[in-house]
Amino acid sequence: MPNIEVLLSGLSVGTDQTRLGLSTVALIRGTQNILVDVAHMGRRENLLAALESHHIAPEDIHIVVLTHSHWDHATNIDLFPKARFFIHPAEMEYARDPRKGDWATPRYFTAIMQGLKVVEVKEGMEVAPGVRIVDTPGHTKGHISVLVETHEGPVVLAGDAFSDAGCLTRGQPALVFWSVRQSKESIRRMLDLSQVVYPGHDRPFRLVNGRPQYLSDAPASIEISGLMGEDRGGFRVLVYPQPPVRPGWVLPEAQD
Repeated sequence: MPNIEVLLSGLSVGTDQTRLGLSTVALIRGTQNILVDVAHMGRRENLLAALESHHIAPEDIHIVVLTHSHWDHATNIDLFPKARFFIHPAEMEYARDPRKGDWATPRYFTAIMQGLKVVEVKEGMEVAPGVRIVDTPGHTKGHISVLVETHEGPVVLAGDAFSDAGCLTRGQPALVFWSVRQSKESIRRMLDLSQVVYPGHDRPFRLVNGRPQYLSDAPASIEISGLMGEDRGGFRVLVYPQPPVRPGWVLPEAQD
């Protein structure tokens, strides 16, 4: 049966200056090497280092599943020249002409997908033995998640359809760009399929008596370093992320 390994941890951390976009990147090992999402350019070196630590070269990745087209999940696609890229056709259609005010879908996304081996997916499609596609629209128009049958039972790699454990109380992802109604339906559906969730911007957890029980507490901190002042001295800040509970943000057109 397939095995899941987290290459880059998803975290809900931001600043008043920029969005960090720390999304989950997971490796599924089975009959093929499958990546679910590829992060953004700011995490490119981290992704390459994580692959190397797992003794995998970019050329060894057979399939990349893109849960959706947002900048923080799908920018490093050029690293995997031999991979097939699985994405929902509705996501590709939307990315050609995103809604006004959608700051997360790069207008160049479809251009950088040109020349790649793109496979359009649909509900229930088997990517590999024990790995299948689940339609989870709402966060975006063509969002998909991945259901994996492991030795411990079914696991859902949710992407931003289940962005963080706060979805359990919020009832919807932290951000909704397409449809609030569909996003709520997608969360309920994922919880019907599996009690183990790998969110897009949080640590993996198991649902126990309606509450999230995290499967890992790493990374415990984020180190931020830089230079400031005339002496060019360095500074360092340690941030200890907590499970996010803030209300969600909704693009006005996504209210339904």
